[in-house]
Amino acid sequence: MDTLFDYLQWMGDFPIAATGLREADTLVLGLLSYFDLAPMFRDEDDTHTLRECLDLLEADQVKVMVNTKGQDYLGFLRLAAESERFGRLRMSHYIDVLLNDPPVQFAAVRFQDDTDLSFLVYRGTDQSLAGWEEDFMISFTRTRAQTQAQAYANAYVENGKRNYLIGHSKGGNEALFAAVNLRDSKWDAVEHVYILDGPGLCPEVLDMSGMIRVNAKATQIVPTFSIVGKLFAAKLDDTRIVQSSASGFQQHSLITWGIDHGKLAAAEENDPTSRWLNAAVDSWIGNVEQADRATLVNDLFESLAAGGADSLDDLAAGGLGGLEPVLKRMKSSSETTRKVLGELPKYAVKQTIENLRSKFTAGEPDGKPEPAAAAE
Repeated sequence: MDTLFDYLQWMGDFPIAATGLREADTLVLGLLSYFDLAPMFRDEDDTHTLRECLDLLEADQVKVMVNTKGQDYLGFLRLAAESERFGRLRMSHYIDVLLNDPPVQFAAVRFQDDTDLSFLVYRGTDQSLAGWEEDFMISFTRTRAQTQAQAYANAYVENGKRNYLIGHSKGGNEALFAAVNLRDSKWDAVEHVYILDGPGLCPEVLDMSGMIRVNAKATQIVPTFSIVGKLFAAKLDDTRIVQSSASGFQQHSLITWGIDHGKLAAAEENDPTSRWLNAAVDSWIGNVEQADRATLVNDLFESLAAGGADSLDDLAAGGLGGLEPVLKRMKSSSETTRKVLGELPKYAVKQTIENLRSKFTAGEPDGKPEPAAAAE
């Protein structure tokens, strides 16, 4: 199985306009959104090619907004910036908002070439606690990041251009939200929407009627082990499963997704363990009232911030000692939170029993094993 590094080396000499957009290109663009290029954008109207970020790389001024987990993200950025396929793309309308109270983590950038192609790319969750809190909040409310994603699309989807909305993880949820709520006058200008292992929309929170029009122009791509992308999973006809070089939760990282002869390395089905987790979490969420979800999220993130942490990196740096104020705060959390958290194992056990039952009864209407076929 090949990698996105291989893809950049094979296709790097060919502009997207010459070959057409490939699904692997959406993965590259999704990854590019995770680089903090704010030093290049001093003014709102600034426009730069991706290649210009090489100066920042040389000056060691590019920050990666996710845990790199040993992956060569900066090498990936260099390869993309040096290529003809991505290096000449113009970046504009770069926005990066992070607030703790109320929690908001939103980042997006627009890529354009010299033709009519335009890509609006939404960044997924970074290492901030605010970003992670918003991830949880989609289960009970419309988030500020979703609202900003909608405004971004309404502002920068242009009639007369072929516009693509692309997002990974939380960014995929934002791309979907923006597509569902985009003004009717601009919808015809949207060529396609790509949701890369991103959560869907909570039907208890949002009007889902807009999914009908989006379904005809949307593709959802998830790795074999998908948890984030199965939360309120969008019911899209065009849903793909891709292989990954990583295992378990690490498959969520785009940089690990596989390529096969220039296309996505397709897989037949999701990993059984991830399907079990998805079913258990869905069952649990389905039995928790929206108000209780809000209480749980509020208590959880107040506890995580109790030791002064603003990010996952802060929590990790605190080690076991940093957990003490978190655990102390959780012990004093509301009765609702303790009850809701305590019920999660029950749904995991219930799903395990259902899985075992389905294995033993599959193909056996009366629940009894069928007799072995006679040898020929």
